[in-house]
Amino acid sequence: MGPVTFKRNWEKTDQRFQIDEQAIRSMIGLGTPSSQYRSHQVVSGGCANLNIKVQLEEQEAPVILRIYLRDHKAALREQRLAELLYGNVPVPVVHFVGECAGQTFAIMEYKSGITLRDYLLDRDRKDMATLMEEAGSILAKIHRFHFERSGFLDENLSISQPIDREGYTAFAKGCLKHPTVRSKIDEAQIGEIGRHFKRFAKFLPGAEECCLVHADYDPANILIDCQNGRWGITAILDWEFAFSGSPLCDVANMLRYSHHMPEAFEEGFLNSLRIAGTELPEGWRISVHLLNLLSLLDCLVRCPPSERPNQCADICDLIGHINQWLVNA
Repeated sequence: MGPVTFKRNWEKTDQRFQIDEQAIRSMIGLGTPSSQYRSHQVVSGGCANLNIKVQLEEQEAPVILRIYLRDHKAALREQRLAELLYGNVPVPVVHFVGECAGQTFAIMEYKSGITLRDYLLDRDRKDMATLMEEAGSILAKIHRFHFERSGFLDENLSISQPIDREGYTAFAKGCLKHPTVRSKIDEAQIGEIGRHFKRFAKFLPGAEECCLVHADYDPANILIDCQNGRWGITAILDWEFAFSGSPLCDVANMLRYSHHMPEAFEEGFLNSLRIAGTELPEGWRISVHLLNLLSLLDCLVRCPPSERPNQCADICDLIGHINQWLVNA
C-alpha cells in the first residue's frame, strides 16, 4: 500500500492557513453567547476548510468551529443537509452559521473518534469488513433522499444548476484543456482520456438520476469510534460538495483507492449496498472510473503544483491507473 492512500499526504489546510485566537474567540462569542471560550486545538486533516476543536467554559463536550475557505455558501448548505438527514444518517448537528473577521463559519457538534482512513492505514483492520458493510448501509440511506432533478444544490437545497450527460462530457473536455492538466499529464494520456469520454459516454449519469450524493464519501470523511470493544461509524463528515445525481458518484469516491486495499474493503462495501437495495447497473465499473476521472481532473485544475506537489502527484498517479484500466476495457 502506498503512503498516499486516501489522500493522507495531501497538503492540509492548516499548513496553508492560520487564524489568530482573537478571531476564534469572536466567532465563538457570536455562536455561543452564553458560553465562554477556554481553549482550542486545530484538527489536522482537512484539505479545503479549517476545523478547530474548541473547549468552552463549564461545558464538558467541546464544539467544532468550522471555517469555510473554499465556498462560503457551503456553510448553510451543510446546515440544511444536517437538518434533512437528522435521525436517519449520523451527521454532526450544526448549531450556528455566521460571519466574522471576513470569514464564514459554523459551530458544530463535536463527534469523538478517528477517521476510517486512519483505522485502515494504522490499525490491524480486523473490523474492516464490518466497518465497510456499515459504510455501505449508511450510504444506501443517504441515497434514499431525492430531489426533483439532478444538479448542484444552493444553500436552500434547491437545484441551482442542472447536470446531464452532455454536461459531464463538456466538463471533461474543458479540464483536459487546462494549463495545469496539460503540464502534468502527457499528450498521449490526454488523448486517451478524451477518447474514453467519447467511447463510454453512455455510461455517464443521465439527468434523471437525482438522489442525494455526498460527493466526497471516502474513509477520510467517515468518523469511527470503539465502544464496548466494537468499532462503529459515529459520523459522516464534510458535506460541502453534496449535490443531486447518481449514487455511482459516491461509489466511485469510496472505491478510488480500492486497488491499494484488500478485497474485503470493496466486497464488504458493495455487498451491503446490494443488501440495502442498491442495484449496480451493467457497466457500473466503467461509470465509476469515468466519474473518478472527472473528479480527479477537477482536483488537478484546482491544484497549484508549486503549493501542493504531493496532491498533484497522487492525482496524476490515480489518473494514470484509471486511464490504463479504461484503455484495456
